Amino acid sequence: MLPSTSRQAALMKQHQQLQKQQEQQHLSPMHQSAIIPSKNFFLFRNHEMRETNLSGKDNFNTLSDEIILQIFKWLPKKTLLRCGYVSQRFNRCASDESLWSRLDLGGRSLKPGALENILKRGVVILRLAQAEINHPIFDVNFLENESDFEAKLQYLDLSMATITKLSLKILLSRCRQLKKLSLEHVVLNDDICNEIAKNEDLEALNLAMCSGIEAWSVRKMLESLKQLSSLNISWTNLSVDAVTSLVTNITPNILRLNMAGCRKTMFDSHLESLHKRCPELLELDLSDCTGLTGNAINIICKFNALEYLSLSRCYSIPAAAYVELRNMSTLIYLDIFGMLTESTLAMLEQTFTKIGINKFIHSSVARPTVGTRRTSIWGLRTRDFHA
Repeated sequence: MLPSTSRQAALMKQHQQLQKQQEQQHLSPMHQSAIIPSKNFFLFRNHEMRETNLSGKDNFNTLSDEIILQIFKWLPKKTLLRCGYVSQRFNRCASDESLWSRLDLGGRSLKPGALENILKRGVVILRLAQAEINHPIFDVNFLENESDFEAKLQYLDLSMATITKLSLKILLSRCRQLKKLSLEHVVLNDDICNEIAKNEDLEALNLAMCSGIEAWSVRKMLESLKQLSSLNISWTNLSVDAVTSLVTNITPNILRLNMAGCRKTMFDSHLESLHKRCPELLELDLSDCTGLTGNAINIICKFNALEYLSLSRCYSIPAAAYVELRNMSTLIYLDIFGMLTESTLAMLEQTFTKIGINKFIHSSVARPTVGTRRTSIWGLRTRDFHA
């Protein structure tokens, strides 16, 4: 007699469970651990992936450090940092100075101590324009243990950066190889200027719109910076004593000078002293120096090599005095914005047929970036090609 339908179904289910248990008992422990009951689990393994590197051999060990560096040089800086976490060897290669010679951190916010790690990698060209640099920039232990540390920085752009005076002093105290430096719109003091003065190979210095520059600071810097060829010290609220210190101590090697904004503190006598000190000037910007008179034109005509001159908004100079500039054979550009009417300007352009008038609104003296070139400073690239 056949069992009932329900009893037959129960026997079949019991038989299937017994068969399943027997199959699991025959599986190896490795196979058992691979069984995942989730219905959503999906695993794909390519046949080549299963066959590759069964021995566990690290193929990078067959490559020299030089070859790895040639690979790493094509990686973005973020990827390079991640590679440093792979192994000690990768960390050593990723920290090689050849990979960190240039760096652009403009507009970034740097955590305390971040600048220390950057400088230890041997950066030479560093752009920190509009960056926020949080204090402290160096760890206390680092300053104690590495008292002789000297950064390899040669080109440093800190234009409009947010940084404390103490941090800036400490940073510059570790820099002795600077060739070009921009501190535009940064607060300074005598201690900071003293550290700037110790970079005796400095060629270009941009201090436009800085505050805190006193007569002592000007004298200290210019007495030391004998290699300076470009100086922008415009709109720094220089006192009469500071202007006097500038024109009497500035190096005769200077070629480009911007002293714009010395309202009521620069006079014809200062310009006469400047001519005696620096007769070979190529560019001179005296915009908004309202203390200059018509006699200043006669003094300017004595500069035998001058190619660019700006006297914009020097309201004490009469319009007729500018005609004397036609005797300057070297002059190529003349900016006199806000001085003449359109009709008078047109007559002047007819008189000065070989001189471009009002061609440059902004000065480029010692500035790291001009126009839309935001990926370079002083003509030197700051970013990787692939960035």
